[in-house]
Amino acid sequence: MLDKPIRKRCFKQTFTDLSEQIWHLRRAKRLSLADLAILTKIPLHQLEALENNGYPLNVGTLSQLASFYDKRIKIELVDVTFEK
Repeated sequence: MLDKPIRKRCFKQTFTDLSEQIWHLRRAKRLSLADLAILTKIPLHQLEALENNGYPLNVGTLSQLASFYDKRIKIELVDVTFEK
């Protein structure tokens, strides 16, 4: 079983990776964060926190983003590895 610091690091890495994906999708559509907030009805501060800090969003909000981008959410269990 993973200890607490490793679990926290895994959680942070998951949302860091997610924030990068969302950033790339938004940039591909040439949208500002404000535009995305209006179109998805997700508060701007939540989107900013996700993209800038990897702040975790709840599944409902993630679902809204996935739907907007015509994507689905895939949860996958993988081995723990960290880049140095």
